[in-house]
Amino acid sequence: MAVSTRECAIAALRSLVADSYTWKTGPYRRLKLWSDVPFSSRPACYLYEGGEDVYAWTENARPKRIIDVRIFAYMNAKESSVVGGALLNDVMDALDAAFLPRGTDVVLGRSTLGGTAYQCRIDGKVLKDPGDLDGDALLVVPVRIVLP
Repeated sequence: MAVSTRECAIAALRSLVADSYTWKTGPYRRLKLWSDVPFSSRPACYLYEGGEDVYAWTENARPKRIIDVRIFAYMNAKESSVVGGALLNDVMDALDAAFLPRGTDVVLGRSTLGGTAYQCRIDGKVLKDPGDLDGDALLVVPVRIVLP
């Protein structure tokens, strides 16, 4: 597998997330506070790349570069008939399906974002706030991209 740039992998991730759910806004790569995203613009999605990149060295002197990205999803749970937890579960089900290996990735047993990454997966604890108190439902999904 050829060495991929970070931007190619992030662009492939953005495309994967965009196709996974019917977003009114995004996914955008510049995070906004949920108070700056009107209810009429939700569901909204943002990719946040802040934090640390990690290098894991192997014997062949080529590191595995690990990028941690967070998917932020803002949902409108203002209406009393809307269950915010159900909205968040729908988004998680859509993301779970989107991250499944497809095509030649099935043989590998991992998602490679169309060959731009060694592996990409949801990895870690998902933060869910159903918005029961204020109507602002929030989902934060950790994604790990391992580049060759």
